[in-house]
Parts: sequence; structure tokens; C-alpha cells
Amino acid sequence: MIEMLVAQTLEPDEPELAVRDILAQLGSNPGLRRNSAGIIHCNDAFMESGVLRAICERLPFPTVGINTLLNSSSGGLTDSMLLTLSVLTSDLCSFAAGLSGSMAEEVAGPAARLYIETENLLERRPCLGLVFIPNHCRQAIGELMVQALDLASDGVPFFGTAAADYTTAFRNPKVIFNGESFADRASMILVEGPVEPRFQVYPVSLAKSIRQKAIITDARENVILQVNGMPAMDFLESLGLCQGGQILGVNAIPLSIDRSDGSDPVFRAIVDRTPEGGIVIGGLAPPGAMLGFGSMDQEHILGGVRLLSSRSGLPSRGPLLVYSCLSRNIVLGFNYTFEADHLKAGLERRRPYSFAYSAGEICPVPVRGGRWRNAFHNMSLVAASVWRRGPRPPSSRRTRPPQGHVRTARRAPGGRHSPGQSPLGPWAFPGARPCYGPLPTQCDRPPKPSEANARAPRAALIRRFGLHS
Repeated sequence: MIEMLVAQTLEPDEPELAVRDILAQLGSNPGLRRNSAGIIHCNDAFMESGVLRAICERLPFPTVGINTLLNSSSGGLTDSMLLTLSVLTSDLCSFAAGLSGSMAEEVAGPAARLYIETENLLERRPCLGLVFIPNHCRQAIGELMVQALDLASDGVPFFGTAAADYTTAFRNPKVIFNGESFADRASMILVEGPVEPRFQVYPVSLAKSIRQKAIITDARENVILQVNGMPAMDFLESLGLCQGGQILGVNAIPLSIDRSDGSDPVFRAIVDRTPEGGIVIGGLAPPGAMLGFGSMDQEHILGGVRLLSSRSGLPSRGPLLVYSCLSRNIVLGFNYTFEADHLKAGLERRRPYSFAYSAGEICPVPVRGGRWRNAFHNMSLVAASVWRRGPRPPSSRRTRPPQGHVRTARRAPGGRHSPGQSPLGPWAFPGARPCYGPLPTQCDRPPKPSEANARAPRAALIRRFGLHS
């Protein structure tokens, strides 16, 4: 099983005081298990002052994470000027951490390399990936990242978030890896062991969406250029959603995109405009898709928090990771602590949890036929519960990971680390299997691309980007 230890500090300018805070709180817990990895949510100030680097240099395990507007946890504090370290620790599970190359020009290649390099550090196939990506407003990093990870991993479930910084304009979003911060790279933790992750998504409700007689006639990645043959900004103006060249309710208008391929519509935030009259959204904009608009209100947002607090279907024990889209906070009138306070009151310290605002969420969703797929979300509340599987079969043989089996695929400069639509879910991830016992087909690592039984999409991806499995 996996446990989570939480440590927090409100010292953004004093490295020694912050380090003392974090180490004292970790020392007051029962202690680290055999293997550990850390997730950090913090304000930009901790990066600029060197506090983040000072803390990570004193930790005996790798760290990943993001900067964010506000975070909270079972540690008790909720604040915008706060650093929270959530440590996943286990005797039975192993962790591997990695950092991608730059995604400024391309997403698929660096994403695939990140997964394969990190997976190669594990003995067996991972059961879960936690991924943290740079801001997606200038390009469709979120969806492209999920597509590449699906091909490279052959179906490993991924959960994570896009960096959000402290503004609604996303001027300085950063991804964290071993004390360093990056604007154009992604970081990742892969988990291997007897864990069955469960997920929950609370998106914008389709019941509150309004379809329009509108079709995307021209688009480029995540920029809608034309709708019904007219510039996208002119289309918004015709609906009263744009005045004086400015979009009303940026980041707060749920735009539904129906691909008309049998899949459910997805909601995307409108995040910006282009000088040519296009609108930038938080995901891919496929030409030919139909557009509509949704709505969110306080009751809808509170309903998602109540769902998580009620433990409806999620295990009642074990770590809980929660991310809420920053657009939900905008709908609340910038009531920064609303969701965090209600989540804290609902959980009542029953379990360790970590909450942060995001600029895009990665979480699996169920699809027809009892299957699942990884997905990138906007304007949603997502949660992952990481806990052990049920009783082992009597004949199963436990294989313990080797001592100190925590590795990183790449060291950051200066690093010192060594070894119903609403809601969707919750559900157990069918592909997650224990890495022991009589399930070698599911547990063993994916075949090498040079073998005859290598899956074609993964093999093609490896050949395309010159990767080594």
C-alpha cells in the first residue's frame, strides 16, 4: 500500500526556516517507508527566493509538482503563499521520476521519451503515472501529451495537472522537478506495485449546455479561426459574448465541442484571442466539430466537493489527490478558499489529501463497453485515490522491490537526489494490476519494440522518435 505524509510552510523568503518547518513535520510523522517520492504545490515566490531548491536539496527522494494560485491539504493550512509537500511512501511500491525535454516546439516526442526513459527505471510495468505539464494556453499540450503517453505506455492510467501560477492570465506557470522550475517541460512519477488507483471526475454538466448552429470551419491546434465561415471573434460578438474586441468571461465560459463521432462532447475554456480574430481554447479544436456553451454556478461547484467528501465509491483510506480548474474559482468570484474549505470540512482529517488549483486536468474517464481512456479536461474537479488492491489470491507470491528503489530519469541542474455525465465515476481502473502473483501478462513490462509481439502503435512511436525501450 501507499501512505502519504504532508508537510507545509508559510516561509517564502527564508530558506533555513522553511527547511526547518518541512523537516520537523516529516520527522513528527511515523516516518518514511522503504521507497518515497514527493509532490510539491507552491507559490512562485518559493521558486524565486530559492526556498524550493533548499527544501528539495535536503530531501532523500525525488520531487515533482507545479506552482499554483492556492493549495491546501490535510496538514491543516490553506493559503496562496504556501508550499505543501505531499510524500508518497511505501514498502511494497516503487517510484521512478523523470523530466522531459523542452516542449516549446513539439509535444509528442518529448512526452514519449519522458515516459519510456522513466519506465526503464522500474523493474515491471507501472500501475499509475502522475504527470505535471506546462501551461497549455499557447499550444494544445494537454491533449497532445495524453495522446503521446497513451501510445508510449500502452494504456497506463495517468493523473495530473497543468501548472497554474498565481494569476488568471497564466503569465508564469512552472513545472517542478527536484527543486528546479521549468516553463516548457513536464515532470512525472511512475508508480509500480500492488496498487489499484480509483478516479473521479466532476465536469461541466451536459444538462446545462446549449447547442448552437455553429461548426468550426477553420482551426489550428487549439486556436479556432473561423466558425460558420466567419472569424471566431465575430461569431462570439454575434452572441453578445464579445464587446470592443474583448471576450466577456475569459476562462469562465464553458465551450462545448462535439466531434460527432459518437463520443461525448468535451468542454473547453476560452483562454485568449489572437490578433487575427481567432479564439484560443484549452484543448484541440477539430475542424467540423459543433460548438455549444455550458454553464457553471456555485451549487454545481459545491456538488463536486460534496461528492468527494462523501467518499461515494472511493476508498475511505489512503492518499487522495485533488485538482480543481482555476475557472471554477473565477465563477465563484475569486473566493479562493471556497472549495478548499469545504473539502477540508467534508473530509474532517479522515484521510491524507492534497488539493491545488490547476490550469487543466488529466484524469481517466469511462467509455462505452466498460472500458476507459486517459483524458484531458478543462473546468473540472478531478480526484485520484491511491490505495492497495483487495485480498491477494492464496497462491500469489509477493515480490518486494529492492531496497532504495527510487530513481530519477533525469536530474535537474543542482539536483542532489539518488536512489451519467455529471459526475463521471468513481471506478476502479481495470488495467491496474498488482506486480506480483499469477498475472504475468498484465504485470510484466511491455514487450520491446524489436520483439515480434510489440504493439504496432508503441513500436511506431519508438521508431519515429528514435527511442529505446
